[in-house]
Amino acid sequence: MVLNLINFIQVAIVWILIIPELLFAIHKEKRENKKPDAASVTEQFGRYASMLLMVLPLGIWEFGFASSEEMIIYFAGNGILLAVYILLWVLFFKKQSFGKAMALAIINIAVFLLCGILLRHWFLVVFAVIFAIGHIAVTVKKFKEA
Repeated sequence: MVLNLINFIQVAIVWILIIPELLFAIHKEKRENKKPDAASVTEQFGRYASMLLMVLPLGIWEFGFASSEEMIIYFAGNGILLAVYILLWVLFFKKQSFGKAMALAIINIAVFLLCGILLRHWFLVVFAVIFAIGHIAVTVKKFKEA
C-alpha cells in the first residue's frame, strides 16, 4: 500500500464532512439511548468503512486518476460539493428542515461515491452505497419522528 498526496486530500475531505456533524451533535442534537435499529447500524457501518477507505487504499495499490480530466472532475466536484455542504450546514444550524437534512445526506453520499468512482476504489463505492441506504433511512426516520 502506497500513501500519496490523494490520501492526505481525502483526510481533509473526511474532516470537512465530520466537523459540522460533530458541532451539531454537541450543540443541538438531543441524544437518546435508544436501541440501534437496522438502519442506524447500516448507516454507521457504511459511514466508518467509507471514511477508512477514503484514507487508506485498501484493495488497491495506490490512489490515482486514469486521466487529467478525471482529476479536474475530482477536485472541482469535491470542491463544489463540500462548499455546498458547509453552506447547508450553516443554514441547517439556523433552522432544521427535512429538505436540508436530506440534501446534507445526499451530498455526504455523493462525496464518497465521487471519490470511489474516480479513483476506481470499488470497495469505497460498495460501502458508500451501504452508507447511502442507511443514511437516507435514518434521515427519513428522524424527521418522521419529529
